[in-house]
Amino acid sequence: MPSDTSGVDDLASSLHRTALGTLLAIVGILGVGLARRLPDGDYLIGLLGVVLALGAVVWISSLLGEGLRER
Repeated sequence: MPSDTSGVDDLASSLHRTALGTLLAIVGILGVGLARRLPDGDYLIGLLGVVLALGAVVWISSLLGEGLRER
């Protein structure tokens, strides 16, 4: 089903998702790095890292789903 938006709007939306996904990937990598502190006993920092990493994965997945729906 074709959408009613122009190609420029689709391109802008795609670039927006790409930029946000890239930033979220960086946050996810930072979260994994923080989560590696869990075995050392730094539970607060480790749990924060787990939350950051999982949140980034969920948000990136929703961006991918949005992009596929827009297609």
